[in-house]
Amino acid sequence: MITKRATAALGLAAVVALSAARAQASDATAAASSGSPGAPAPGAPVVELVLTGAADNLGAIRTALESQALSAFTIRFRTAPRFDAPALFATRASSGVSVSCWIDVSDPRRAALYFTDPVADRFLVRSIDLSGRFDELDRESLAQVVELSLRSLRLDARASLDREQARALILRQAAPPEAPSEAPVSGGAAPARRALELGLFYGVTAHSAEVGLTHGPGVRVALGGSWERHRLALDARFQYQFERRYEEARIGLDLRTIALRADACWLYALAPGVAPIELGVRLGAGIDHVDAAPRPGSAEAPAVVPAEASASNALVLVAGSVVELALSQDVRLFAELFAELDPARVRYDLRLEQGTETVLTRCRLRPGVLLGIEL
Repeated sequence: MITKRATAALGLAAVVALSAARAQASDATAAASSGSPGAPAPGAPVVELVLTGAADNLGAIRTALESQALSAFTIRFRTAPRFDAPALFATRASSGVSVSCWIDVSDPRRAALYFTDPVADRFLVRSIDLSGRFDELDRESLAQVVELSLRSLRLDARASLDREQARALILRQAAPPEAPSEAPVSGGAAPARRALELGLFYGVTAHSAEVGLTHGPGVRVALGGSWERHRLALDARFQYQFERRYEEARIGLDLRTIALRADACWLYALAPGVAPIELGVRLGAGIDHVDAAPRPGSAEAPAVVPAEASASNALVLVAGSVVELALSQDVRLFAELFAELDPARVRYDLRLEQGTETVLTRCRLRPGVLLGIEL
């Protein structure tokens, strides 16, 4: 026999079962009318997304872009090692793709986005600042910009760029920032130098036991190039040596010299930085053009008649060590210790009735020093 309590329990169970059945029917109806979340509508435009950057970020980007915000599009993903600008400007009308988008996150603090239509005549270029961690805020910002840009490119032609505008913008973004002209140089590289340099100097060189030293101002022009800490240059030098006078009882001699040199110079930067020091060597050769003007000696001996003034050229070989100190990017001090060699002996003879007598002999090996400034 069924009691009143059993009857009430059966009635309550029937009510619960009926409610659950109605709820399931309602959910099925809603799902049938709206479709599954994130699924594109039939005939949705196809968007190709090309992802470039660190592999561990690309999965998070894909997840963010497969959100409900992009459900109006059919998304195709692929990855690339780097952004390919020529591929961006190539037409793809036959591929069935409505919009192509490159998303470049090679820089963890900046995402660069490039959009184009199938015939590659309308473009959008976007840039998003990132946190460097690619967190949830970065992913949400990226998804929003992609969605708005896709809709803008498809619906508003005025918001897009043409080929030339897009190409100019991409080239400007890819250009490296200009370094300050006076920025200090660090690390192992030598400071940047011009290929053509001009120097002014004053040099002193031994001459002979009779005259002592010769000296005078000069000009140096160098053409060279640098790599890492090294510099190699070809030099041309012109020096005017002031008149030197030799005199004895019988004869006097006035000497004026123009020294022409051509040499190769190698330098090595010891301490790159604000005031780098460079050491090196130079090897070269040249000509000494000497004007010699004989004159009467101190005793004015009537038996000795001075000859006419004459000029001669003497071959000279030169080798030396160089040190340079940079005062700024374009101004340097330089000093050299060098030695000059006369392959042929240079001497000045006094012609007498009994023959000739040497009155002055130039040293065959002559040390010298010069100090200059390079501009």
